[in-house]
Amino acid sequence: MEIAVYGKGGIGKSTISANLSAALGAAGEKVLQIGCDPKHDSTRLLMHGEQVPTVLDYLKDTPLERERIDAVLGEGIYGIGCIEAGGPRPGVGCAGRGIISSFEFLSRHHLKEKYDIILYDVLGDVVCGGFAVPVRREYADAVFLVTSGEYMSLYAANNILRGIRNFDGDRYRRVAGIVYNERKLPGEDGRVQRFAEAVGLPILVKVPRSGVFGRAEEENRTVMELSDCSAEQQVFTRLAEMVTGSLTLYGAAPLSDEELEAAVLLTERTKAKKEDAPEEKPAAAEENISESFGTEAAAPARPPLYGCAFNGAAVTAVHLQDAAVIAHGPDACAFYTLQSITSPGRKNLFKKGILMPSALHPNFESSGMGAAEAVFGGMELLTEKVKAAMERKPGAVIVLSSCVSGIIGDDITAVEELSTSEIPVIALRLDGVLAGDYMEGIRQCRFTLAERLIDRNVTKKDKLVNIVGEVNISGATEQNFRVIRDLLARMGIGIHCRFLNETSVDKVRNFLEAPLNILASESQDNREMEAFLKEKYGCVFLDRVIPTGFEDTADFLRQIGDFFGCREKAEEIIREKKAAYDARIEALKPVFSGKKMLLTTINANIDWLLGAAHAAGMKIVWVGVLNYLRTALCVTNHPEYCEEIDEEFTPGLVFDKIRDLQPDLVITNYTTEPEQGAYIQESLPMAPEAGFNTALSVLERWKTRFENREVKEGDWKNDRELFEKYFA
Repeated sequence: MEIAVYGKGGIGKSTISANLSAALGAAGEKVLQIGCDPKHDSTRLLMHGEQVPTVLDYLKDTPLERERIDAVLGEGIYGIGCIEAGGPRPGVGCAGRGIISSFEFLSRHHLKEKYDIILYDVLGDVVCGGFAVPVRREYADAVFLVTSGEYMSLYAANNILRGIRNFDGDRYRRVAGIVYNERKLPGEDGRVQRFAEAVGLPILVKVPRSGVFGRAEEENRTVMELSDCSAEQQVFTRLAEMVTGSLTLYGAAPLSDEELEAAVLLTERTKAKKEDAPEEKPAAAEENISESFGTEAAAPARPPLYGCAFNGAAVTAVHLQDAAVIAHGPDACAFYTLQSITSPGRKNLFKKGILMPSALHPNFESSGMGAAEAVFGGMELLTEKVKAAMERKPGAVIVLSSCVSGIIGDDITAVEELSTSEIPVIALRLDGVLAGDYMEGIRQCRFTLAERLIDRNVTKKDKLVNIVGEVNISGATEQNFRVIRDLLARMGIGIHCRFLNETSVDKVRNFLEAPLNILASESQDNREMEAFLKEKYGCVFLDRVIPTGFEDTADFLRQIGDFFGCREKAEEIIREKKAAYDARIEALKPVFSGKKMLLTTINANIDWLLGAAHAAGMKIVWVGVLNYLRTALCVTNHPEYCEEIDEEFTPGLVFDKIRDLQPDLVITNYTTEPEQGAYIQESLPMAPEAGFNTALSVLERWKTRFENREVKEGDWKNDRELFEKYFA
């Protein structure tokens, strides 16, 4: 039989547990007592004051292959086995995780199989999942609640019932009853009795307030070993007989806070509140099991998380190519994040020949937290990792916390004290998903690095721009950068800093050297970054983002030219590009003239496509808009190009429109490929090419499909050729 003894810290659990074990041992039972309190003093009386090495201390310094159970197993009076789980130093690590590690160790060595009765002495007012382990059904057959008549002691007992309820629901009965440890307070008996009646549990025994317990403690003995305290001994003998006899077990029926206060303190206010309130139904067994032990209600609803903040920040931070980015967490966390960083780099190199240095060889490493650090804390490990990184003379050291380091409470901001004037150490407390999702990680990384690195005291230089807010892992980002870089270079303008993409700490530090800034794309996050940089550093931004399509690019270059006083150069480029653009449009007309196009889109401006398709002679018969982005609705500034624009369409409407309008080309994600000879289906690029020729490359690809409608071979052939080229 396995018994968990729970109660508020300082309520006398260890004394009661030791004396109960002694009574059981004296009756001939083979007993194992496991202390689950970081103070590791549960078995002290059974061992006559001798300290038992704690499991956690032993595991910290012992490899798995050298583990021995007898190294931590003490033998107390009556042959009672004595184990202490132990815990980390106060304020560091995770004692709850330590309980789990200790139990895993005992399970590996099958210790419990040698005993008749296992007794767990558990700290019950630490409400975390680790301390809830002994009350799980695979461990405790019965739970004893130790309490006095003090309100907070009864509150803790009720909280323990809440935790049991979360695990058991209505299906199991495992609460044996209450062990009343008397404090001799006025009205104490009545309070305990009312609580017991309210939760439907018996008071198994009353442990009297007696100086005998103090005398036994001084002698490092249990009361069961003294010769002149038969009354106190009878209490534990009676409790031991219940354990070895037939215990009646009860379901956990915790009270609400108002009900507890009314029952124990007899307050009229809470009685009235209880009468007026609707009946509170207990949580189902399946609910809240992952919540902290002892919580009563599920967490409020929140938006879904897409990825984790830790991952988003890492993907962003590695673009500071001369920084050292350290993930404080297990190697597995760093490994999976590394894969998300490098996978686009490999794909774009092999398939498109695009080089993304930060994605191919990221400056990213792990602190290498293991099981010991998860229990005892990993700050010493992280500190050594940061010191080692600083010896390599990086531009900065950036530390990101994962779920594990965040949950155990490692304060990574402490390593910022290692900063020097040359090498700043910047800690981002993301704690995995606790700070938010992937996009929140990107956001926090950008804002923190901008605030910590940008130097106000730099002199502006002419003909330089910064680009802010590029997408970090898209191959189109690098292509678009090159297009804009080459156009600006023809105007004598250089790109100074890409915040944050393929740049350096020094470029970010001297960010303000560029007199003009350009947002990479239109999004709420980018606009927030723009507002921050304007307010904090007085940055000037172009009112256009990186352009897409001929008309947009022409206006973009004109504004750049006006800002830097080189408008004539911009007009020269536009005239040159217009001639080439018109020639390519003329080549498309024989294929597209009179063809009907139907498309769906999100609420982003697609004039780059509509203008080119219209110029090539296509009829745009219907545009369906999915208005779900966090931006204003603006699909086109030229509605005259379209026969119908539906701003409230639903995906199911696409099929009706196809049937009624009989288009030649359908651009949508909401139908499947049609039968041969019906229509051609295509999709809009997720990240359109920047510059004058955005639409031309798309239309020319569609032209090939119209001219070769009978050819339906997929991209697998390209994949085969790449495989043979690089790997075969």
